[in-house]
Order: sequence, then structure tokens, then C-alpha cells
Amino acid sequence: MMRFPIRRLAVSVLLAVFVLSLGGCWNPFNPDDGDPVEIDPPDFRDRLTPEDVLHNLRTAYIWMDAGEYLDCLSEDFEFYPNEDDVNDPELEIPPIWWKPDEQEMHQNMFAHDSDVASITLTLTITSIVHDEGVPGDPLDDTWICIVDVDLRVNLYGDLTYLATAPSEFHMRVDIDQWGPNDELLREINFWYDLGETSRSGGDARHDPNVERVSLSELKSLYMQ
Repeated sequence: MMRFPIRRLAVSVLLAVFVLSLGGCWNPFNPDDGDPVEIDPPDFRDRLTPEDVLHNLRTAYIWMDAGEYLDCLSEDFEFYPNEDDVNDPELEIPPIWWKPDEQEMHQNMFAHDSDVASITLTLTITSIVHDEGVPGDPLDDTWICIVDVDLRVNLYGDLTYLATAPSEFHMRVDIDQWGPNDELLREINFWYDLGETSRSGGDARHDPNVERVSLSELKSLYMQ
């Protein structure tokens, strides 16, 4: 007499477990190991200050977001590799490259099918010089920022490219974009790889899985 109700109850319990598992609820057959870890979204800022611009540049590298990286650069942006790299015939690095070159190399570096697994970037500001330009004209303001760069591009496998050297960033007011409340924004129009030995890097130079390269060389690896 009880065989049919018991069978119906068993089927109902299994269906309930199945529905709960689809909804992401606790599954008694596969209990959680703990609370899920939440990943914070990238916190890109309005480029109101030079510090905001550098913050966005760093965040774009870490999140491998070429669009946000390029947004930090002016349309007439120029990058100047260090002279040692330019004078090295084996590297074949040009004396200057522009925003379309930056777009190509960073789209290659950040692509889902690239050899890059992850990127870490530390930018340590050592000085900022503000030039107000023409008195009373904020659009004429410029900034020169000296920044220690520690860039680590981790490839799939065990190899990491490490570039540690100071850079000189020149910034100006972005006349093509405005903040949400019509604030003036900043953008990078010149970037110089100074090519000197930075204080960054630590003991990484003794790691056989770390290949130390210049910043210009590292970026140029993805200019294909």
C-alpha cells in the first residue's frame, strides 16, 4: 500500500535537489568549501589628475584592457624608447612610435589567445612638475611626471618578462573629452623610457624563470 507514495516522495526529493543545484543553492551531495571569493571590478577613474591617469594606465595593464589603456593616450601620442635599445641593431626598435603602434602591440599583448597569462604593474611616482603655461588658461596646463616602472608580464608556463626602469610622462588637458560634470581631464601625450636601472625589481634578477628586459623591448615584442 505504501510503495507508490514512497517512490513519489523519493522522486520529489531528487527533483528538489536538482532544482536547488541549478539555482546555485547548497547541494548536499557537493557541499561548499566556504564562501565564494568575490573579484572586485576594475576601478577606472575620471582622469581629473595625473595620478588618475597613471592609476587607469596601471589598471588597464592588470586587467589587460586595451581600450582603457588607449583612452589614457592623446591622439597624437608619441613614445620614445631608450637610446640603448634604439642603437642596438639586434632589437630593431625605432626611435619613436605612435598611438596606432601602441594599439597594435597592446591588442596583441592583451588578446585572449596571446601567450600572456597575467600582468602586474607598479608605478611609483617620484616627482610631478606642473607648468600652468599661459596665465588664466587652464587648457594650457601641462605636467611632467617621473615614475619608477615595475612591469611583469607572466607568460603561460614559467617565464616572466620583467622591465624595471623610470619613465617620464608628459601630460596635458584632454580637449576631446570632458568629465561627467564638465571637468577638465588629463591625457598622456609623451612617454619617454629613460632606460636607467630602477630601484625596483628586488631579487627577481636571480630567478632563472625571470627574463629582465627593457620597457621598450618588452612592449616591442608585441608589435608584430
